[in-house]
This record gives sequence, C-alpha cells and structure tokens, in this order.
Amino acid sequence: MNGWRRLTVVLLMAGCATSSGGGGKEAAPATGAPAPAAPAPAAPIERRAPSGTVRYGPSAMRYLVYRRLRIEQIFSGKPQRQDLGARVFVGVVITGPADSVGYPATFTVDSVVADSGTPQPIADNMTKVRALVLAGRVAPRGDFQGSTASDSLGAQSIAQVVGNFRDFLPRIPALGAKNGTAWTDTVSVTQRSGSGAVSRRATVQSRATGWEDHAGTRSLHIESSATYSLTGSGENGGQSFQVSGTGMTISRAFIAEDGRYLGGESHDSTNLTVTLPAQGLTIPVTQVLHSSVVVQP
Repeated sequence: MNGWRRLTVVLLMAGCATSSGGGGKEAAPATGAPAPAAPAPAAPIERRAPSGTVRYGPSAMRYLVYRRLRIEQIFSGKPQRQDLGARVFVGVVITGPADSVGYPATFTVDSVVADSGTPQPIADNMTKVRALVLAGRVAPRGDFQGSTASDSLGAQSIAQVVGNFRDFLPRIPALGAKNGTAWTDTVSVTQRSGSGAVSRRATVQSRATGWEDHAGTRSLHIESSATYSLTGSGENGGQSFQVSGTGMTISRAFIAEDGRYLGGESHDSTNLTVTLPAQGLTIPVTQVLHSSVVVQP
C-alpha cells in the first residue's frame, strides 16, 4: 500500500501542476541534455511607458511559490487523507531582444522547502534541489517553451510541484491584454513522472477585470476559470495503472503595466478514478490544490 500511495502522490501532483493555464505539450527533460550556462547578472531593465496594453517583456524578479495539496482516497474500503505542501524560491530573468519564439528567459530554483506533513521520500527529493536553472523562451502569450535544465533529475523532481514552469506566467492574448478584454484558450499538456504520464486538456476562460494597486504597483487584474479532463497510465513496481478524471480551476493574477508578473493565486479541485487492472481495483480519489505566488524583495 505504501508503494501505491507514493504513486498516487506523484501522479496527482504532476497532473495538477499546470493549473494556471499554460499551453502546448510538455516533454520531460532528457537525461544527459547539455546544461545551460548560468544566467549572467541581469542588466537594468528599461521600463516601458504605460500604454493601456499589458505585454510580457524583459524583467528580473524573485518569487515565493507555495503549493498545498490535499488528497482523499478510498483504498480497500478505507478512507485515507494526506496533506502535502512545498515552498519554492524562484528567480526569473527575461531578457531581450525577442526572437521568433519569444524572449530568452531563465527560471532558477534557489531552493525548495517541503511542509512537515510531506512524505519523507518526496520531501527529500524536493530539498535536494539547489540552483536548478531552466533556460528557454517566454512566448508573447506567456508560456515558457523549449526549456533545457541544468540538472535533468532535479527538474523531474520539481516538475511534480511546478510543472517545469511551462505555465508559470498567466496566459494572455498574443498582442497583449487590455482592461475589459476576454479570451478563451484550449490547452493541452502532458506531464511525465517516472514510468507514468498524465495528459490534461483544459478550456480556460479569462478576463482582464480592471486596474488595481497590487504589491505597491498599478497592475492589471486577470480572472480565469478552467474546466479540464485528465487521462494517464503507466507502471508502478511492475503493476500497470490507469487514471482518468475531471476538474476545475479558479485563479487570479496581477501583471504590472510594464509587463512584470506580480503574483496571484489559484484553487483547483479534481475528481479522479485510478484503475489497477491486475488487481481488479478501482480507486476514487479527490484532490484539492491551493497555489500562491508572491513577489520577493
């Protein structure tokens, strides 16, 4: 049962790591991929004059990402509950000029601190990650593409928590977001972890609801809601499994006039069914995930 519990945790965290609405299919980092060079010290950022339209661009920011996951399942007729959590300290540097894909960008995970209730094997994997660098491009819509990790094993551990940062930045229209603008995205992501993979297809509806003072800065407030379906399969200890389910996410985010992401929060709930064909077992699982992103000095 311990092995099954760990499998559930890995799959669920992978499946819900994409709740903020990133786009495209995401592959796990390839073992042995060339390590990107550590980012050079960022040059002073030239802030763009306010235009009423928010677009992503060069910036240098530090964030605290906190994710709290509650899992409830029924195994052999007995209800079980588990609470997991982690604080991830992240530095994000976006530089210019942009190319046909987007702006060069690096995400640096300084450290990960697991909550006290997180199972030791998972907590140990998280806390081993130090100075992990993912280099890629930030597209105009905000999705982080083509990332290469300095440590592929460390990146796989972090993928269970933050999904390789594919959708860390809120998704906006390619030409920018304006107050009162509404848009809809259909987003598909595949998250791999060990011998399992979970695919998620979501319909995300977003709207820029107004200008607000957030973290001491005039910011565009973006509200989003999503409904999604999950499917996955794999092996655990030589035993095959299948997983399917549906869920919904409600989120809010703030982007400054000059394109800096200033954080936000989301609430995600999922109902899953996990099937173990060899044992003839069907296990209902409910998960609730709360995520927050706060700018650090």
